[in-house]
Amino acid sequence: MIEFKPRMWTLMGVSAMALVGVAACQPGGEGGTAAADGEKAAASSKAGEGEGEGAKPAPAPAAASAGGESGEAGAANAYSNVDAASWLGLRVTHLSGFLLIAQKSFAAGQVDEASILISQGLLEVYQPDAAELDSKVKDLKPAYDAVVAAIDGKKNKAEIEATFAKAFKVTQSAQTSAAASDSDVIKGMLGIASGLYSGVVHPDGNDPTEYQHSYGAVLAADQAFKAAQSKLAGKDEKRTAQLAKDIAALVALFPSVTIPDAPAATATVTAAASRAELALSGIR
Repeated sequence: MIEFKPRMWTLMGVSAMALVGVAACQPGGEGGTAAADGEKAAASSKAGEGEGEGAKPAPAPAAASAGGESGEAGAANAYSNVDAASWLGLRVTHLSGFLLIAQKSFAAGQVDEASILISQGLLEVYQPDAAELDSKVKDLKPAYDAVVAAIDGKKNKAEIEATFAKAFKVTQSAQTSAAASDSDVIKGMLGIASGLYSGVVHPDGNDPTEYQHSYGAVLAADQAFKAAQSKLAGKDEKRTAQLAKDIAALVALFPSVTIPDAPAATATVTAAASRAELALSGIR
């Protein structure tokens, strides 16, 4: 069994936004949904700890760890570069990516995997700053926990779908109350997606878990864009139309909820995300 390891970049709370350096850890390796039971047990165990992964870090060193994984460091940049006022909105949207990919997994009949994905999201994105998030978006974690409980409790399909719907509603409310910059959140999610994907394709074997996490981030970026599309078009209709095409092209690089036999090359995904970021940067 492969132990699921939370990334150090998830520990970057709002108080650390000004830090340039980020610490990265080694990837958890192969396994993905094939190691479902092992990952879920590890996620549950770690999520219950009061310190360690769940606590905000001490100030990071000036440089990233030389042995760090490039995908994790790339994703960390999304948090280190975002304005502090948009941190909460980015955090909530990042978490929603796990809910989105879990919903797709559930719809594809991968029920246990859907529960695991949500648990991983709570561990990686919510738990590191649980105290702060509990105070600002107190209904968020209970809504996500309810989906996991419904799946693990073998509730019927309609009941599980109802918990998904409630979790999405609570997420949307949290995003609205966060009042983050739409551009900051979209850019941040594109960076997270691209950064994570650089940990997917390897000569000695691809990483199915990182694929799903990156796909979830892409779905969250797409959803954030669509929610802000009218507002962005009011600023620059032409560039917003281009951004819509670029994000659609990025989504198309993820043809299935689980990693395909021949996933898109890292450079292809990076280039697609960069094109979307470029179009976004011109909307003012």
